[in-house]
Amino acid sequence: MTLERWWKRVPSRSVLFVQLFAVLMSPWFDGSVLGSWILGALSAGVLGTAMWMVRRSAIEIRAVMGSSAVGVVCYAVYVWTGHPWLGAVGSAGYALAFFAAALSLIDYMMGDERATRDELWAAGATFMLFVEAYAWLNVLCQVLQPNAFVLPLPGAPAQRTWVELLFLSATNFSATGLSDIMPVTPHARVLMVLQQWNGVMYMALIVSRLAGMLGRTRRFPDADP
Repeated sequence: MTLERWWKRVPSRSVLFVQLFAVLMSPWFDGSVLGSWILGALSAGVLGTAMWMVRRSAIEIRAVMGSSAVGVVCYAVYVWTGHPWLGAVGSAGYALAFFAAALSLIDYMMGDERATRDELWAAGATFMLFVEAYAWLNVLCQVLQPNAFVLPLPGAPAQRTWVELLFLSATNFSATGLSDIMPVTPHARVLMVLQQWNGVMYMALIVSRLAGMLGRTRRFPDADP
């Protein structure tokens, strides 16, 4: 099977693999301007591919790519200069783009009454899109409220890193717990509540419905979609 054919059959698998690769690279690139550019480029590629894959309109694709470009540029400059407003604009641009891509993939998965192999991979890709979207909202909250998240360890720095906030987002969205990082401001706590609700609803409504459609597809392979 050629690479092009493999891509066309299951494009969501490639989206998920690139996301996981970016996550694995995060510890080495976190906190540097070059690292922000590299991870930003990977994120923009994931977002653009996701939007193209689900056949969104040109206007929607431009809007998402524009938001991600604002995120890439502004956040990288923020890491370099430390200006809070750049960090706020950059993290908000990232979050908006990731949420838009996640909702587009949900629309793609729920667009018919049958589950394909690619839609199963899309469920994993959507989970990661939500995790990254909320991680960027965590960053936004921390930029606006520097002590929003604390690590209750002796000598721990006041600011959480991107990897720490990504870890917090993943554990919270998956309902496995808040780990060792605690939200201490009212806005941070409300953000955690919204993320927990979103994670539970995603599992209960989207993933469970997709699993039900998969069972229907296997039981009635020739049924009308």
